[in-house]
Amino acid sequence: MADEAAKTDSGKTVVIAIDGSEQARNAFDWYKNNIFKDTDKVVLVHAVEMHEILNSQQWYATPYSFDKDTLFAILEKEKEKVTAKLEEFAQLLRDSKINGTVKSVHSSSPGEGICKIAKEVNADLIITGTRGMGSVRRTLLGSVSDYILHHAHVPVIVCRH
Repeated sequence: MADEAAKTDSGKTVVIAIDGSEQARNAFDWYKNNIFKDTDKVVLVHAVEMHEILNSQQWYATPYSFDKDTLFAILEKEKEKVTAKLEEFAQLLRDSKINGTVKSVHSSSPGEGICKIAKEVNADLIITGTRGMGSVRRTLLGSVSDYILHHAHVPVIVCRH
């Protein structure tokens, strides 16, 4: 009980899934406007899906080969995109005057990566947005928010708007 009281006084660790989409920004804004406390530590998590990189349109622009230089150039371009997004997310924290960090994780699925980071940082809460897919599409394709809801070790808030 004393540990819980100490944790409450020192704030909670909140993981917010963020990918640059309007839905992710809405989730961040919801946190900031509704439950943010100065003592919280926020971890913005950007999950880079590996098959997304490997299925990139850039591959179709190259002749079918495994030219090492071409491969490295494509991966470097992807790395630059991710780095730019991470800097944008870090600026969002600074502009909002929120104590936090930005993490990027490579995983087979975004939900898996977000849950992995949440465990690593000993999160107390995960917040994510949702694209509002219909139940049929969500069942067939799966969704990041569904994955997090079913696999997270802590409470999850899914922001619809």
